[in-house]
Amino acid sequence: MNIVDPILFQCRRQPPAAAICVPAPGIGLISYRRLERSIHNICRHLQPMGIQRQSVVAVNVPDVIFHVALTLALIRLGAITLSVRDGEASSPIKIDALVTTTNQPSVPAGRVILADPSWIEGDGRPLERHYLPQTHEDDLCRIILTSGTIGEPKAVAISHRLLASRMSRHITVFGNRLGNCSRIYTDVPISSSVGFQFLVYALWRGGTAFFPGDDFDRTFRVFEDYKVQCLVGSPGGFENLVKWFSSGPAYQSNIEAVFCGGDLLSRSLSERIRSRICSHVIAGYGSTEASMSAIAHAHEIAEIPQAVGFVTPGVAIQIVDSMGDVLPSEQEGEIRIKSEYAVDGYLGNPEASSASFRNGWFYPGDIGTLRDDGLLVVSGREQSMLNLGGDKINPEALELLLKQFPGVQDAAVVGLPNAYGNKEVHAFVVSQTPLPSEQLDAYCQARISRAFWPKMFYSVASIPRNEMGKVDRRRLPELADQGKSLGN
Repeated sequence: MNIVDPILFQCRRQPPAAAICVPAPGIGLISYRRLERSIHNICRHLQPMGIQRQSVVAVNVPDVIFHVALTLALIRLGAITLSVRDGEASSPIKIDALVTTTNQPSVPAGRVILADPSWIEGDGRPLERHYLPQTHEDDLCRIILTSGTIGEPKAVAISHRLLASRMSRHITVFGNRLGNCSRIYTDVPISSSVGFQFLVYALWRGGTAFFPGDDFDRTFRVFEDYKVQCLVGSPGGFENLVKWFSSGPAYQSNIEAVFCGGDLLSRSLSERIRSRICSHVIAGYGSTEASMSAIAHAHEIAEIPQAVGFVTPGVAIQIVDSMGDVLPSEQEGEIRIKSEYAVDGYLGNPEASSASFRNGWFYPGDIGTLRDDGLLVVSGREQSMLNLGGDKINPEALELLLKQFPGVQDAAVVGLPNAYGNKEVHAFVVSQTPLPSEQLDAYCQARISRAFWPKMFYSVASIPRNEMGKVDRRRLPELADQGKSLGN
């Protein structure tokens, strides 16, 4: 089955219903009837261009609804789709064609196809069957690029079967509260695994997929007018949502379920979401490579620092040492995952595949512990480990410590070389009020060993994060030049 077939089925079953809503200029709302006609019309434009079955086609179109319609049409034609954005100068894989609305291609491609929003117009006749390739369940339909927070992005290829399998477990993993929601707002882009999966999930069910508007007021009105039931996002996105909801104290939230993934949901943010937006908050730990691996209600794990959730059905998680030997319960080591919902490597990158996929296990590069009851605690990332002249520490541990200091809203640390070439800790903090460096010094010195005391503190407006809300550590060194030193 082609993953577009169930969407077209819903289009025929409930043509007037809203399919996708983006409260912004352009195509702001599309019904299932119009979505069906758009897919068929775009297929008729693309088919004569000779796009081959299983060719990799990137889409760079800012208008979200047009982007979605193009992507679904390409998948229906048997292509493997990839969403890219302006500013992405390269791709880890060969791109056969780029469909874009700009004359300046964003990534190198074998050919560039200029798209026009008028493609969605027409009589909406389906493409004749003999023009549509036969879809096999293990054909690839989507490529997701990993964030590349630590190194270069890698390509994760998703088949029709795997995407369907991942979505089929939503009720089991997320529970009936989210399973009963059909109007879903997602603030992570469709270029991400979570964003694309929840888009297709909503459309498969005949629901409505909502995406952020160009301003808060538009988005707020959509929440109320369309009775949005579920919010899906990352910690960074929910921080903004909490601020938005708090700016309208008279607004009574009708949200029924919230899912937060992509990074650790802090206790402070969890409490704010549950008190202002929705009491039913689900926190999850997953990856593009292995899908959702651990999950919990936020209130269950609020008192356990760095807990991310309980291991989900169909997934096995082990904590191992550097030799690959399984460690006892609650002993810290490297996390490895075996999952029915995982891929077995990176597309076109055997070297990276052999490093992360070994003997049926996926190694995400995270460090943590596992309790007997299946609760996973993630204490940091192996590759982001700070090596300070031989002394090593997870930066996440330092960041968690800093965020517990009164007044600190967000924090990040990085190792920068001193005059002797040895790395020292430099800390970046976000706060609305001035923070005396001597108090931060005393706070850290009372809680961590001398080797890990921050050499310098900087006050910054925000911490750079990727689209999933994780700290973008490659961009931290430049903050040392841009941030305001608190003096040490």
